Amino acid sequence: MENNNFQALFKNNNYIAFVLFYLIILIQSFLFTSFGTFFPYNSVMLSKLVNLLIVFYVIYGIMIQLTIRKIIYTLVILLIVLLTFWKLRIFSPYIKLLLLSIAVPATIPSGKKIAGIFSSALVTTMVTTIVFSLLGYLPQSGTMSKSIFSNYQETVYFLGFSHPNAFGTFLSMIFASFMFLFYKKHKWIMVMIALATFVINVAIGAGTAATATLLIFIISIIPIKLYKITYLLPLALATFALWLSYDNNSALGVIINEKIASRPNVWNAYTSQYPIKLISDPIQVNTDGYFGILGNGVLDGSYIYVLIFWGILALIVYIVIFMVLIKFSIDTKNKVLFAIAVMIIVSAFPESHMIMFYENIFLLFIGFYQYPMDERNKYLQS
Repeated sequence: MENNNFQALFKNNNYIAFVLFYLIILIQSFLFTSFGTFFPYNSVMLSKLVNLLIVFYVIYGIMIQLTIRKIIYTLVILLIVLLTFWKLRIFSPYIKLLLLSIAVPATIPSGKKIAGIFSSALVTTMVTTIVFSLLGYLPQSGTMSKSIFSNYQETVYFLGFSHPNAFGTFLSMIFASFMFLFYKKHKWIMVMIALATFVINVAIGAGTAATATLLIFIISIIPIKLYKITYLLPLALATFALWLSYDNNSALGVIINEKIASRPNVWNAYTSQYPIKLISDPIQVNTDGYFGILGNGVLDGSYIYVLIFWGILALIVYIVIFMVLIKFSIDTKNKVLFAIAVMIIVSAFPESHMIMFYENIFLLFIGFYQYPMDERNKYLQS
Protein backbone atom coordinates (compact mmCIF):
# COMPACT_ATOMS: atom_id res chain seq x y z
CA MET A 1 0.00 0.00 0.00
CA GLU A 2 2.80 2.39 0.92
CA ASN A 3 4.58 1.63 -2.34
CA ASN A 4 1.40 2.35 -4.32
CA ASN A 5 1.01 5.67 -2.51
CA PHE A 6 4.60 6.60 -3.34
CA GLN A 7 4.07 5.77 -7.02
CA ALA A 8 0.88 7.85 -7.07
CA LEU A 9 2.72 10.78 -5.52
CA PHE A 10 5.50 10.52 -8.10
CA LYS A 11 2.96 10.25 -10.92
CA ASN A 12 1.10 13.37 -9.82
CA ASN A 13 4.20 15.53 -9.47
CA ASN A 14 6.53 16.68 -12.20
CA TYR A 15 9.82 16.71 -10.35
CA ILE A 16 11.82 17.95 -13.35
CA ALA A 17 9.60 21.02 -13.47
CA PHE A 18 9.78 21.47 -9.69
CA VAL A 19 13.57 21.50 -9.72
CA LEU A 20 13.83 23.78 -12.76
CA PHE A 21 11.36 26.25 -11.35
CA TYR A 22 12.99 26.25 -7.90
CA LEU A 23 16.48 26.83 -9.36
CA ILE A 24 15.32 29.62 -11.66
CA ILE A 25 13.63 31.55 -8.83
CA LEU A 26 16.47 30.82 -6.40
CA ILE A 27 19.27 32.00 -8.70
CA GLN A 28 17.40 34.96 -10.20
CA SER A 29 16.26 36.25 -6.81
CA PHE A 30 19.78 35.83 -5.40
CA LEU A 31 21.10 37.92 -8.29
CA PHE A 32 18.76 40.68 -7.13
CA THR A 33 20.62 40.99 -3.83
CA SER A 34 23.91 42.88 -3.46
CA PHE A 35 25.68 39.75 -4.74
CA GLY A 36 25.59 41.21 -8.26
CA THR A 37 27.47 44.31 -7.12
CA PHE A 38 30.25 42.54 -5.24
CA PHE A 39 30.66 39.46 -7.44
CA PRO A 40 29.99 40.73 -10.99
CA TYR A 41 31.77 37.91 -12.86
CA ASN A 42 29.98 35.18 -10.91
CA SER A 43 26.72 37.07 -11.37
CA VAL A 44 27.12 37.17 -15.15
CA MET A 45 27.75 33.42 -15.18
CA LEU A 46 24.71 32.75 -13.00
CA SER A 47 22.58 35.04 -15.18
CA LYS A 48 23.57 33.05 -18.26
CA LEU A 49 22.74 29.83 -16.42
CA VAL A 50 19.26 31.14 -15.58
CA ASN A 51 18.69 32.03 -19.23
CA LEU A 52 19.64 28.51 -20.30
CA LEU A 53 17.42 26.96 -17.65
CA ILE A 54 14.47 29.08 -18.78
CA VAL A 55 14.93 28.19 -22.45
CA PHE A 56 15.20 24.49 -21.57
CA TYR A 57 12.17 24.74 -19.28
CA VAL A 58 10.05 26.40 -21.98
CA ILE A 59 10.95 23.72 -24.52
CA TYR A 60 10.16 21.05 -21.94
CA GLY A 61 6.87 22.76 -21.05
CA ILE A 62 5.75 23.05 -24.67
CA MET A 63 6.33 19.33 -25.25
CA ILE A 64 4.02 18.27 -22.40
CA GLN A 65 0.40 17.50 -23.33
CA LEU A 66 -0.17 19.89 -26.19
CA THR A 67 -3.76 21.08 -26.66
CA ILE A 68 -5.29 23.64 -28.99
CA ARG A 69 -5.58 26.17 -26.15
CA LYS A 70 -1.94 25.67 -25.16
CA ILE A 71 -0.78 26.00 -28.76
CA ILE A 72 -2.71 29.26 -29.22
CA TYR A 73 -1.47 30.69 -25.91
CA THR A 74 2.11 29.65 -26.69
CA LEU A 75 2.05 31.16 -30.18
CA VAL A 76 0.68 34.49 -28.91
CA ILE A 77 3.31 34.70 -26.15
CA LEU A 78 6.17 33.66 -28.43
CA LEU A 79 5.12 36.30 -30.98
CA ILE A 80 5.30 39.02 -28.32
CA VAL A 81 8.63 37.65 -27.07
CA LEU A 82 10.18 37.51 -30.55
CA LEU A 83 9.01 41.02 -31.48
CA THR A 84 10.38 42.43 -28.22
CA PHE A 85 13.68 40.57 -28.37
CA TRP A 86 14.17 41.47 -32.06
CA LYS A 87 13.85 45.15 -31.14
CA LEU A 88 15.66 45.28 -27.78
CA ARG A 89 18.13 42.38 -28.03
CA ILE A 90 17.86 41.93 -24.25
CA PHE A 91 16.68 38.79 -22.45
CA SER A 92 14.86 40.98 -19.95
CA PRO A 93 12.80 40.00 -16.88
CA TYR A 94 9.71 40.86 -18.96
CA ILE A 95 10.63 38.27 -21.61
CA LYS A 96 11.50 35.73 -18.93
CA LEU A 97 8.11 36.32 -17.30
CA LEU A 98 6.28 35.67 -20.57
CA LEU A 99 8.27 32.51 -21.28
CA LEU A 100 7.75 31.15 -17.78
CA SER A 101 4.02 31.83 -18.06
CA ILE A 102 4.08 29.15 -20.76
CA ALA A 103 6.26 26.64 -18.94
CA VAL A 104 5.23 26.86 -15.27
CA PRO A 105 1.42 26.38 -15.43
CA ALA A 106 1.88 23.80 -18.23
CA THR A 107 4.10 21.61 -16.05
CA ILE A 108 2.83 22.50 -12.56
CA PRO A 109 -0.97 22.73 -12.89
CA SER A 110 -1.51 23.90 -9.32
CA GLY A 111 -1.54 27.44 -8.02
CA LYS A 112 -0.60 26.31 -4.53
CA LYS A 113 2.34 24.17 -5.67
CA ILE A 114 3.65 27.10 -7.70
CA ALA A 115 3.35 29.41 -4.67
CA GLY A 116 4.92 26.75 -2.44
CA ILE A 117 7.98 26.27 -4.64
CA PHE A 118 8.35 30.04 -5.05
CA SER A 119 8.21 30.73 -1.31
CA SER A 120 10.71 27.92 -0.64
CA ALA A 121 13.14 29.42 -3.15
CA LEU A 122 12.69 32.92 -1.75
CA VAL A 123 13.24 31.73 1.83
CA THR A 124 16.43 29.99 0.68
CA THR A 125 17.60 33.22 -0.97
CA MET A 126 16.91 35.28 2.14
CA VAL A 127 18.63 32.87 4.50
CA THR A 128 21.65 32.48 2.18
CA THR A 129 21.97 36.25 1.73
CA ILE A 130 21.77 36.93 5.46
CA VAL A 131 24.36 34.23 6.21
CA PHE A 132 26.70 35.61 3.52
CA SER A 133 26.37 39.09 5.01
CA LEU A 134 27.04 37.86 8.56
CA LEU A 135 30.12 36.01 7.29
CA GLY A 136 31.37 39.20 5.63
CA TYR A 137 30.96 38.21 1.98
CA LEU A 138 28.12 40.70 1.52
CA PRO A 139 27.61 44.01 3.37
CA GLN A 140 25.47 44.07 6.51
CA SER A 141 24.91 47.84 6.33
CA GLY A 142 26.23 51.03 4.75
CA THR A 143 25.13 53.73 2.34
CA MET A 144 26.23 55.10 -1.01
CA SER A 145 24.90 57.40 -3.75
CA LYS A 146 22.19 60.01 -3.17
CA SER A 147 19.19 60.72 -5.35
CA ILE A 148 19.70 63.91 -7.36
CA PHE A 149 16.18 65.07 -6.49
CA SER A 150 16.28 64.63 -2.72
CA ASN A 151 18.46 63.59 0.21
CA TYR A 152 17.19 60.03 -0.14
CA GLN A 153 19.97 57.43 -0.22
CA GLU A 154 19.71 55.31 -3.35
CA THR A 155 21.69 52.40 -1.88
CA VAL A 156 21.32 51.46 1.77
CA TYR A 157 22.71 47.99 2.33
CA PHE A 158 20.82 45.76 4.73
CA LEU A 159 21.89 42.20 5.60
CA GLY A 160 23.21 41.49 2.12
CA PHE A 161 20.40 43.27 0.28
CA SER A 162 20.97 46.53 -1.59
CA HIS A 163 18.18 48.26 0.34
CA PRO A 164 15.81 47.54 3.26
CA ASN A 165 12.92 47.80 0.79
CA ALA A 166 14.37 44.88 -1.18
CA PHE A 167 14.57 42.80 1.99
CA GLY A 168 11.06 43.93 2.92
CA THR A 169 9.67 43.05 -0.51
CA PHE A 170 11.04 39.52 -0.26
CA LEU A 171 9.56 39.18 3.22
CA SER A 172 6.18 40.55 2.12
CA MET A 173 6.00 38.26 -0.93
CA ILE A 174 6.82 35.24 1.21
CA PHE A 175 3.98 36.37 3.49
CA ALA A 176 1.68 36.77 0.45
CA SER A 177 2.51 33.23 -0.68
CA PHE A 178 1.89 31.86 2.82
CA MET A 179 -1.47 33.67 2.94
CA PHE A 180 -2.43 32.10 -0.40
CA LEU A 181 -1.33 28.67 0.84
CA PHE A 182 -2.46 28.57 4.46
CA TYR A 183 -4.95 31.31 5.38
CA LYS A 184 -8.10 29.19 5.04
CA LYS A 185 -6.84 26.44 7.35
CA HIS A 186 -4.52 28.36 9.67
CA LYS A 187 -6.02 31.82 10.17
CA TRP A 188 -4.54 32.55 13.60
CA ILE A 189 -1.07 31.44 12.61
CA MET A 190 -1.26 33.75 9.60
CA VAL A 191 -2.44 36.59 11.87
CA MET A 192 0.78 36.21 13.88
CA ILE A 193 2.93 35.96 10.74
CA ALA A 194 1.22 39.07 9.34
CA LEU A 195 1.94 40.99 12.53
CA ALA A 196 5.58 39.87 12.60
CA THR A 197 6.07 40.73 8.91
CA PHE A 198 4.52 44.17 9.37
CA VAL A 199 6.58 44.98 12.49
CA ILE A 200 9.84 43.88 10.86
CA ASN A 201 9.15 45.96 7.75
CA VAL A 202 8.32 49.03 9.80
CA ALA A 203 11.39 48.54 12.01
CA ILE A 204 13.80 48.38 9.04
CA GLY A 205 12.16 51.30 7.22
CA ALA A 206 10.59 49.27 4.40
CA GLY A 207 7.44 51.38 4.27
CA THR A 208 6.08 50.11 0.95
CA ALA A 209 6.55 46.49 1.99
CA ALA A 210 4.85 47.18 5.33
CA THR A 211 1.91 48.80 3.54
CA ALA A 212 1.69 45.84 1.16
CA THR A 213 1.55 43.41 4.07
CA LEU A 214 -1.14 45.45 5.79
CA LEU A 215 -3.19 45.77 2.60
CA ILE A 216 -3.21 42.02 1.96
CA PHE A 217 -4.18 41.24 5.53
CA ILE A 218 -6.95 43.86 5.85
CA ILE A 219 -8.61 42.97 2.54
CA SER A 220 -8.40 39.26 3.39
CA ILE A 221 -10.17 39.58 6.75
CA ILE A 222 -12.82 42.28 6.18
CA PRO A 223 -16.22 41.22 4.80
CA ILE A 224 -16.30 42.68 1.29
CA LYS A 225 -17.63 41.57 -2.07
CA LEU A 226 -15.25 41.08 -4.97
CA TYR A 227 -16.37 43.64 -7.52
CA LYS A 228 -15.50 43.44 -11.21
CA ILE A 229 -15.03 47.21 -11.30
CA THR A 230 -11.62 46.48 -9.74
CA TYR A 231 -10.57 45.40 -13.25
CA LEU A 232 -10.19 49.12 -14.01
CA LEU A 233 -7.72 49.76 -11.18
CA PRO A 234 -4.47 48.96 -13.07
CA LEU A 235 -5.57 51.00 -16.10
CA ALA A 236 -6.51 53.93 -13.85
CA LEU A 237 -3.17 53.86 -11.99
CA ALA A 238 -1.17 53.50 -15.22
CA THR A 239 -3.00 56.52 -16.70
CA PHE A 240 -2.49 58.51 -13.50
CA ALA A 241 1.25 57.70 -13.43
CA LEU A 242 1.63 58.74 -17.08
CA TRP A 243 -0.22 62.00 -16.45
CA LEU A 244 2.00 62.75 -13.45
CA SER A 245 5.11 62.09 -15.53
CA TYR A 246 4.11 64.90 -17.90
CA ASP A 247 2.59 67.22 -15.29
CA ASN A 248 5.03 66.70 -12.42
CA ASN A 249 4.98 70.37 -11.44
CA SER A 250 1.23 70.42 -10.82
CA ALA A 251 -0.01 70.85 -7.26
CA LEU A 252 -0.66 67.11 -7.02
CA GLY A 253 2.71 66.30 -8.58
CA VAL A 254 4.51 68.48 -6.02
CA ILE A 255 2.69 66.79 -3.13
CA ILE A 256 3.57 63.30 -4.44
CA ASN A 257 7.18 64.38 -5.02
CA GLU A 258 7.40 65.35 -1.36
CA LYS A 259 5.58 62.30 0.03
CA ILE A 260 6.69 59.46 -2.29
CA ALA A 261 10.39 60.19 -2.83
CA SER A 262 10.38 62.27 -6.00
CA ARG A 263 8.58 59.79 -8.25
CA PRO A 264 6.91 62.27 -10.69
CA ASN A 265 10.14 64.25 -11.16
CA VAL A 266 12.04 61.06 -11.95
CA TRP A 267 9.28 59.88 -14.29
CA ASN A 268 9.36 63.23 -16.07
CA ALA A 269 13.12 62.99 -16.52
CA TYR A 270 12.67 59.67 -18.34
CA THR A 271 9.54 60.41 -20.38
CA SER A 272 11.16 63.65 -21.54
CA GLN A 273 14.38 61.94 -22.57
CA TYR A 274 13.04 58.73 -24.08
CA PRO A 275 10.08 58.77 -26.50
CA ILE A 276 7.41 56.18 -25.70
CA LYS A 277 6.97 53.60 -28.47
CA LEU A 278 5.05 50.38 -29.05
CA ILE A 279 8.30 48.53 -28.33
CA SER A 280 10.99 50.73 -26.82
CA ASP A 281 14.37 51.35 -28.35
CA PRO A 282 17.34 50.16 -26.26
CA ILE A 283 18.43 52.78 -23.72
CA GLN A 284 21.78 53.09 -22.00
CA VAL A 285 20.78 51.64 -18.62
CA ASN A 286 21.36 47.96 -17.90
CA THR A 287 18.29 46.05 -16.70
CA ASP A 288 19.65 42.49 -16.61
CA GLY A 289 18.60 40.44 -13.62
CA TYR A 290 22.00 40.39 -11.98
CA PHE A 291 21.95 44.18 -11.66
CA GLY A 292 18.37 44.01 -10.43
CA ILE A 293 15.97 46.90 -10.26
CA LEU A 294 17.29 50.45 -10.54
CA GLY A 295 16.70 51.99 -7.16
CA ASN A 296 14.89 54.99 -5.82
CA GLY A 297 16.01 58.17 -7.51
CA VAL A 298 16.62 56.45 -10.83
CA LEU A 299 13.33 54.92 -11.95
CA ASP A 300 10.83 53.35 -9.59
CA GLY A 301 7.17 52.90 -10.41
CA SER A 302 6.21 49.89 -12.50
CA TYR A 303 3.85 51.59 -14.95
CA ILE A 304 6.42 54.14 -16.13
CA TYR A 305 9.31 51.68 -15.82
CA VAL A 306 7.57 49.27 -18.22
CA LEU A 307 6.78 52.05 -20.70
CA ILE A 308 10.34 53.38 -20.77
CA PHE A 309 12.26 50.11 -20.85
CA TRP A 310 9.93 47.83 -22.81
CA GLY A 311 7.20 49.96 -24.41
CA ILE A 312 3.44 50.32 -24.80
CA LEU A 313 2.95 46.66 -25.75
CA ALA A 314 4.61 45.55 -22.51
CA LEU A 315 2.45 47.92 -20.45
CA ILE A 316 -0.67 46.50 -22.10
CA VAL A 317 0.55 42.99 -21.27
CA TYR A 318 1.12 43.89 -17.61
CA ILE A 319 -2.26 45.62 -17.32
CA VAL A 320 -3.89 42.48 -18.77
CA ILE A 321 -1.97 40.31 -16.29
CA PHE A 322 -3.12 42.49 -13.38
CA MET A 323 -6.73 42.34 -14.62
CA VAL A 324 -6.48 38.56 -15.03
CA LEU A 325 -5.41 38.19 -11.40
CA ILE A 326 -8.53 40.08 -10.33
CA LYS A 327 -10.66 37.91 -12.63
CA PHE A 328 -9.17 34.67 -11.34
CA SER A 329 -9.79 35.73 -7.73
CA ILE A 330 -13.44 36.54 -8.53
CA ASP A 331 -13.96 33.34 -10.56
CA THR A 332 -12.60 31.20 -7.72
CA LYS A 333 -14.13 33.36 -4.96
CA ASN A 334 -10.67 33.56 -3.41
CA LYS A 335 -10.51 36.73 -1.33
CA VAL A 336 -6.84 36.21 -0.43
CA LEU A 337 -5.89 36.10 -4.12
CA PHE A 338 -8.04 39.21 -4.63
CA ALA A 339 -6.18 40.95 -1.79
CA ILE A 340 -2.83 39.96 -3.28
CA ALA A 341 -3.91 41.20 -6.72
CA VAL A 342 -5.01 44.59 -5.32
CA MET A 343 -1.76 44.88 -3.37
CA ILE A 344 0.29 44.14 -6.51
CA ILE A 345 -1.61 46.70 -8.60
CA VAL A 346 -1.36 49.43 -5.96
CA SER A 347 2.27 48.70 -5.03
CA ALA A 348 3.22 48.84 -8.71
CA PHE A 349 2.44 52.56 -8.71
CA PRO A 350 5.42 53.68 -6.56
CA GLU A 351 7.67 50.59 -6.88
CA SER A 352 9.17 48.43 -9.63
CA HIS A 353 9.44 45.21 -7.66
CA MET A 354 5.97 43.96 -8.49
CA ILE A 355 6.65 43.49 -12.21
CA MET A 356 9.54 41.08 -11.66
CA PHE A 357 8.63 37.39 -11.78
CA TYR A 358 11.30 36.42 -9.25
CA GLU A 359 9.65 38.66 -6.66
CA ASN A 360 6.03 38.22 -7.68
CA ILE A 361 5.14 34.71 -8.77
CA PHE A 362 1.43 35.47 -9.07
CA LEU A 363 2.13 37.15 -12.42
CA LEU A 364 2.72 33.69 -13.88
CA PHE A 365 -0.88 32.72 -13.13
CA ILE A 366 -1.91 34.22 -16.47
CA GLY A 367 -0.47 31.03 -17.97
CA PHE A 368 -3.46 29.11 -16.60
CA TYR A 369 -5.34 30.43 -19.62
CA GLN A 370 -3.79 27.41 -21.33
CA TYR A 371 -6.61 25.44 -19.69
CA PRO A 372 -10.42 25.66 -20.10
CA MET A 373 -12.27 27.51 -17.33
CA ASP A 374 -13.34 24.48 -15.27
CA GLU A 375 -9.79 23.05 -15.22
CA ARG A 376 -8.30 26.49 -14.64
CA ASN A 377 -10.43 27.19 -11.59
CA LYS A 378 -9.64 23.75 -10.18
CA TYR A 379 -5.91 24.21 -10.66
CA LEU A 380 -5.95 27.70 -9.15
CA GLN A 381 -7.45 26.28 -5.95
CA SER A 382 -5.42 23.07 -5.79
